[in-house]
Amino acid sequence: MVVVMNKLRTHVKWIMWVIVVTFLASTFFMYEGRRGSGGLEDYAVAEVNGRSLMRSALDQRVRLLLAESGGRDLASIDLYLPYLYQSALRQYATERQMEQEVRDSGVTVSDAEADQVMKEYADQAFPTREAFYQYLERRGEKLEDYRRNIARQMAGERLLRQSVGPVDVGDDETREFYETMKILAFRQQSAGFNVSLARFTSKTEAENFRNLLLDGVSWGDAASGDMVSADRTATYFPESAFDGFLSPMKSLDLAAVSPVFEPTSGDFAVGIKREAVAEKFTPYEEVSADVNAWVLQQKEREAVNEFVQGLLSRAKIVIHDKTLFPAESPELLPVTDTASGDKQP
Repeated sequence: MVVVMNKLRTHVKWIMWVIVVTFLASTFFMYEGRRGSGGLEDYAVAEVNGRSLMRSALDQRVRLLLAESGGRDLASIDLYLPYLYQSALRQYATERQMEQEVRDSGVTVSDAEADQVMKEYADQAFPTREAFYQYLERRGEKLEDYRRNIARQMAGERLLRQSVGPVDVGDDETREFYETMKILAFRQQSAGFNVSLARFTSKTEAENFRNLLLDGVSWGDAASGDMVSADRTATYFPESAFDGFLSPMKSLDLAAVSPVFEPTSGDFAVGIKREAVAEKFTPYEEVSADVNAWVLQQKEREAVNEFVQGLLSRAKIVIHDKTLFPAESPELLPVTDTASGDKQP
């Protein structure tokens, strides 16, 4: 269905912000560091390409991840914390490696370009520029730092597009996807039968009605009495209904009169399968543009994921506090052990 495809397109976007994650929150978050004689002590939990990731910065990133995901049940936060730390480290490593490769590639973004993007965002997201400036002030973020972060994001996006290149989708790929998703997304009506169904409060009345039909009386004439409540026209039922309350009619041939059956307690019925109804699908021609866009987004997403994995594989990551990043974490990065220098599995 077109509605389904629109939802899919909405949730899978070609957005560089997924890759170049910039955290703009206040630097005044509290963190749980190691306790010393002077109280809370900040320390480096890891480093990427020689640049330290401090515990306070890690906790700040975790808080932002929680806020962006809608939060977690605080009673079970300990269960998710190792994975949140792991995700925060992955983001940090991606950013650091991206920055390095942007520098190495010579990709640049001018102050004017970054300033223009910042102004466009401020005009779209806030009622006035003053409201935008107040927002930055509340978060403890300087305007120049915000602009610099935007320039970093734009440069990362340019590097990504250069590295990934254009992504094309052929008609054969679009048709293959349509056929694969046909039943799930494009079925308008499942296979079934049009059925004439009469229902009674008395089994005797139902038997009398059935005998009239077997004697050759037409459905309309047999249903003309006041004692009968019957469909005047056939009603469509999907095949699944014949595994449920119409199960006594499942094996009937077309035009055959069913035995009296009891769909629910005290409710007696007699029916006839009038005709088989084939499945109906939205034609490919009507949804080909949506399908093409979906397949293109999928391929772009795969290309982006491959690019990010490449960044992570090239980043030099050293763990200092392995209690925060346990080996059993299912998304553990390929990191370097501080002591041995060997790669951990």
